[in-house]
Amino acid sequence: VFSEELHASLYFVNASLQEVVFASTTGTLVPCPAAGIPPVTLRWYLATGEEIYDVPGIRHVHPNGTLQIFPFPPSSFNNLIHDNTYYCTAENPSGKIRSQDVHIK
Repeated sequence: VFSEELHASLYFVNASLQEVVFASTTGTLVPCPAAGIPPVTLRWYLATGEEIYDVPGIRHVHPNGTLQIFPFPPSSFNNLIHDNTYYCTAENPSGKIRSQDVHIK
């Protein structure tokens, strides 16, 4: 009988991203580069520690943890969304990890 024990793990795949500069005409996608066994729950926060929420047509967190900022006209600029510092967390039974801050502007 062969038995393989899976150990819980939690890690960042590529955590080098520190700044994202985007054009209002294109928007941007920012991945949360974490993975683990068992699968992780990914969440995004403002640098203040406030968990972010979807704002229809403006900001969305996809099920895979990617943060999307949608294109917008210059008149709709909101510095709380379009020029702010974010971070993501990944959590599973083995613990919780936090990414570096990512400044989106």
